[in-house]
Amino acid sequence: MNLLQKYYANYRHPNGLIGLYLVKAMNGIRHQALAEWALKDLELKQDAHSLDIGCGGGANVARLLEMCPDGIASGMDISKVALKVARKLNRRAIESRRCTIVGGTAKQVPFIKDTFDLVTAFETIYYWPMPETCLSEVLRVLKPGGKFLIANESDGQDPEGQKWAKRIGHMYVYTIGELKEALAEAGFVDIETRHDAKKHWICVTGHKAG
Repeated sequence: MNLLQKYYANYRHPNGLIGLYLVKAMNGIRHQALAEWALKDLELKQDAHSLDIGCGGGANVARLLEMCPDGIASGMDISKVALKVARKLNRRAIESRRCTIVGGTAKQVPFIKDTFDLVTAFETIYYWPMPETCLSEVLRVLKPGGKFLIANESDGQDPEGQKWAKRIGHMYVYTIGELKEALAEAGFVDIETRHDAKKHWICVTGHKAG
C-alpha cells in the first residue's frame, strides 16, 4: 500500500500520524456544519442518555453533552487514535462521570439493552460491515421510543461522493431511499428524512417502537 492509499484508508480507520491529522480535522468547521444542521430542532430531554457511534475526535459527543446539560453522552469508535483525541476533548465530562468513550464496532455495541434515548451516526454508516447486524445492534441499545439519527455529507447522487468511495475503498454511499428501506427492515418506525439537495447532505431518523 502506497502513501496515498494509506491516507485514504485512514478515513475508514484512522491510525498513526495520518489518522491523528484526519481525526483532528474531523473536529473542524466542515464537519461542524453538518452536525449542527442535522441536530437542529432535535428534541431531547435535558437528562437524555446518548451514544455517538464512530465518534471520531469526540466533537459530536461534546455537542450532545451541551444539548443535554443533565444527561450523559457516550462515544464509541474502532480507532485508538480517535479514542485518544475524543477522551482528551471530553476530559472534564469524563471526570464528572457524564461521559464515557469506549472502543467497539457497530456489529457489537458494548452496551446493554435499552440504554440510550438517542444514538447518532455521523459520516460513519458508509463503512459499516453487515449493516443489517449493525442496525439491529442500534435498535437493541435504544430505549423504547428512542431515536436513531444518521447524518451523511453525500446523498449517494453526487459524483464527488462516489469518487471518495472509490478512493477510500470498502465504503458505500447510501441514498435516502436505501437508508429508509434498511431502517424499516431492521424494525425502526416513524422514519423521517431531511435533504439539502444543494449540498447533498442527508439526515435520516428512525424510532424504536415504544
